[in-house]
Amino acid sequence: MDLQALVNLFDSTLHPDPTVRQTAEKQLHQLESQEGFLTTLLQMIGTTDIGIGTKQAASIYFKNRIRRSWSGSSRALELYPSISEGERTLTKEHILGAIYSSPLAIKRQLTECLGVMLKFDFPEKWPQLTVQIKELVHAQDAQKVYTGLLAMLEVIKVFRYSVPNREVIDDIAKELFPQVQKIADEAIASNDDLAMRMVWVSFKSYYNCIQSGIPASFKESDSLVAWGTSFIKMIEKPVEFDRETIDEDSAQEPVWKARKWAIRSVNRLYGRYGNPALLPANNAKKHSAFAKLFTANFLPQIMQVYLKQIEGYTTGQVWMSMRVRGLISQFLADCVKEKSAWKLLKPHVEGIVSHFIFPQMCFSEADQELWEDNPVEYVQKRIDPIDDFGVANIAASNLLVDFAIDRKKSTLSIILDFINRILATYSQSPEDARDPRSKDGALNMMGALCSVLGSRKSPIADKLQDFVLTHIVPEFKSKHGFLRARALDTFCRYSNVEFTDKQIVGSVFEAVYTLLNDPELPVRVHAALALQPMIENEDIRDVLAEHLPNVMQVFLNLTNEIDSDTITHVIEEFVEIFADKMAPFALQLGQQLCDTFMRVMGDTTINSQDMSSADIEDISDKTMAAAGVLKTLGTLVINLESSPEVVYRLEEVVFPVVRFVLEQRLIDLYDEVFEILDCCMFSVKSVSPNAWNLFGVIYDCFKNDGIDFIEEMLPSLDNYVSYGTDVVASNSDVQARLFDIIETVMKSERVGENDRVCACKLTEAIMLHGRGKVDGMIPGFISLAAAYLLVDDAIQTSAFLVYSLEVVLNALHYNAVLTLNVLEQNKWTEDIFIRLLQNSGKFTRVHDKKLFILGVTAVLSVSAEQMPGNLQHGVSQLFRGILETFRTYGTAIEARNTVEKLYEGDDLDEDYDNLDNEFDWDENDDDDSGAFENGDDDDNDADDLENEFLKQLAGKASKVLGSDGDGDEDEGSFGSDDDDYDAGLEEEFSLETPLDNINAYIFFQEKFTEIQNANQTVYNAIVQGLNQENSQYVQTIIEEANKQRAEQAI
Repeated sequence: MDLQALVNLFDSTLHPDPTVRQTAEKQLHQLESQEGFLTTLLQMIGTTDIGIGTKQAASIYFKNRIRRSWSGSSRALELYPSISEGERTLTKEHILGAIYSSPLAIKRQLTECLGVMLKFDFPEKWPQLTVQIKELVHAQDAQKVYTGLLAMLEVIKVFRYSVPNREVIDDIAKELFPQVQKIADEAIASNDDLAMRMVWVSFKSYYNCIQSGIPASFKESDSLVAWGTSFIKMIEKPVEFDRETIDEDSAQEPVWKARKWAIRSVNRLYGRYGNPALLPANNAKKHSAFAKLFTANFLPQIMQVYLKQIEGYTTGQVWMSMRVRGLISQFLADCVKEKSAWKLLKPHVEGIVSHFIFPQMCFSEADQELWEDNPVEYVQKRIDPIDDFGVANIAASNLLVDFAIDRKKSTLSIILDFINRILATYSQSPEDARDPRSKDGALNMMGALCSVLGSRKSPIADKLQDFVLTHIVPEFKSKHGFLRARALDTFCRYSNVEFTDKQIVGSVFEAVYTLLNDPELPVRVHAALALQPMIENEDIRDVLAEHLPNVMQVFLNLTNEIDSDTITHVIEEFVEIFADKMAPFALQLGQQLCDTFMRVMGDTTINSQDMSSADIEDISDKTMAAAGVLKTLGTLVINLESSPEVVYRLEEVVFPVVRFVLEQRLIDLYDEVFEILDCCMFSVKSVSPNAWNLFGVIYDCFKNDGIDFIEEMLPSLDNYVSYGTDVVASNSDVQARLFDIIETVMKSERVGENDRVCACKLTEAIMLHGRGKVDGMIPGFISLAAAYLLVDDAIQTSAFLVYSLEVVLNALHYNAVLTLNVLEQNKWTEDIFIRLLQNSGKFTRVHDKKLFILGVTAVLSVSAEQMPGNLQHGVSQLFRGILETFRTYGTAIEARNTVEKLYEGDDLDEDYDNLDNEFDWDENDDDDSGAFENGDDDDNDADDLENEFLKQLAGKASKVLGSDGDGDEDEGSFGSDDDDYDAGLEEEFSLETPLDNINAYIFFQEKFTEIQNANQTVYNAIVQGLNQENSQYVQTIIEEANKQRAEQAI
């Protein structure tokens, strides 16, 4: 391929005339599939006399070509031209040379391409690469060494999480890392930019090697000493900096990145493999020797280094980025939990708290700048800290909490004394001499410790009311907006503090309520959050009810100002608590929520054609906020169940949002919109014209990608059938679409058996609600179930087996004659009924047992002339199946009622109240006990309480199920089954079907009488097959039927 011609084309892609650019891009698209295109691009990039702009354009084109087509997948081949084997071979031969000769900006892009190529070709199709990398890292040319390090890092990144190919990492660690360590160690002494990049890449490679495991060679003492020494050298390396100009952007410079990756590597070694207190039980034996080696030989030295870095930072001699401060806090937090590390750390706690933790928890200049320039982002960082891992102030806060929880006897008094000194100094100083930022830090520390200090057994529990009234509430009127916001946040965290005087509660509420109209957005948001726990107080709730319209308006205004999932949660709780007062302005509330949703999601869908270039983090934040709005809409609808006329009007506002989500295929929001649709139809117990207008949209959604969301769709589809039976029965198009949904799910290889269960449930709903009206659908339903029931090993789970059998039982209950004709025509009768009787023991729920009784009784009600001959011979077995089901039917009802009561919360709340479920202040945390290392951590109170709670619930469940815990059954029981418990066969307490109106005992008695009077042949076959015990049991059932009939008549 002509190199100069290609250079000219890429020059043209930079031309200011769009026509010239488009022509060049079109020609490049035509050339990219030609042999030699990729290698010529690499040649261009490596040529010295070509402009950097042209090279960058070529490297971007190269990167896109590799990313799109190198995989060779069927999807890639459908969309883009393939890359020939010859082209692939040549590209692999030249890629390292191109990386070596290219400028830094282009190196990054080519290295990324190398990673893509490795993912699909190494090691099977590229075995020589390891040798090439080894040659590069042993070269004398620094650029070649750097190229080898970059290539090695890409190999490691491809396999860092791979268990089957772990030997790739192990081999690299053994063969290359001794040389890599020498390279890094020598480079640390230099201040050259390339040297620091080599250190950075070396340490990053080490870190990635120990991501999911640690190579055996790294566990050797010599390796730990060598690498540990290099890490310490880099951490302690003096680096000049200008305190006035250095900022977080400086953290991207190679020297600071090298230091960061040294610290990350040390943290990973200790936290994952070197800390005996943190080793998981399944890995304790595997890594215990290395942990002892690390704690004995390396931990004391690295602890001194970290403490020295903290001292340098507090005195201004050392600069730390936010990320590095976070990493150091995380390391110290790990040290708190381990005995030998704690002995080293304990003497320094006071200094760490006062000089390292506290300054990071105070309102900073950066906070002030963000507050003023972007209050929305400020709020999001404070109340929705999704990506808080490693953030300096969060890590410092977590370290403070770890001190207080894990080593409370040694640290809590130190922490509280420090906080008290700050608060006392602030209170005793003249107003113009007070430091509001120090007060903010002290309150922030108290807020972080709320889970410890706010419990009833807290040593300062009796002082918390005074703390709130003295140090928090007065700051509601602070002239500093950030301090008003901090006071509200701290008050919210200590909302469980009980005030002795009701008037105080009222005045505090008024103060918080007033701040809803504060001029500063963060203050208004925190005021809204502070109101949330206050509604638990009945007196406050009554007062709030009077202000509800204004409060809700403020909340809605906030959702228009900031996309926050937290705010929508507050609105949702208010809607739930004040449901009876929502009807008057529900329509307005619904409209504003919908407007908020469209505002939030509007920007997200603008670039939906090219999601790969979108800001994924921003989209995620918006989606979460939008989901919160939709959940609030659902809560609003379900709480208007007593006002169907309001719901009908609300549908007109809400359903366009539902349509928008489904048509735009915003799959992350499917769950919420289907819940809204379900709530609307369930609340009014009917399907409105507005809802029917959405049915076609739902079907189109299903045909596109909705099959993956059949479980989320099911409640809405069930409502269409349950509440729109007349339309389903009379509209063949609706029937065809419903059947297509069911058939697609039952036949698709894309879904699993849980999804097929959903299809069976929808089938059941159609047959139960459309009884006598959808005869044309019945043969298809039976065929879909039979396709699994009649094939060995086609069904894997008990749930799908039961639901497949229930498709047949529902068909029998719908119309036994029609169903038997279908089975006979296909010669399925005998096999289906054998499978049914063999597995009747799996029918454990009340609904299952009732359906079995109704379906099989319907078969016995068929006249002898219409009953298949092979069934006539099995009448006695069918009848025995009914009797055996009745024997456990009453017990199943009792068990369901007991469990339902438990789920409704009566016993659950009582049990939960009996547990203290608070931080345990009575247990010892002896610093020298070694409890952490022995797995007997006496401060894991919350876990112990949770386990105790779960054991109590398990005991209740055993009693309900009548089990002594060994799960044994009577081997001779009819249709017994010893398969593992299937969660898909739990009782569904919210399920409402027409079967609920049928009394199984009375139904059986009536049908049995009919058989006796009108179907003598079948009756005789039944009676002849009864032994004395079963004959008596029939009478017992009849007596129970008479009893229940009499009770119904009262």
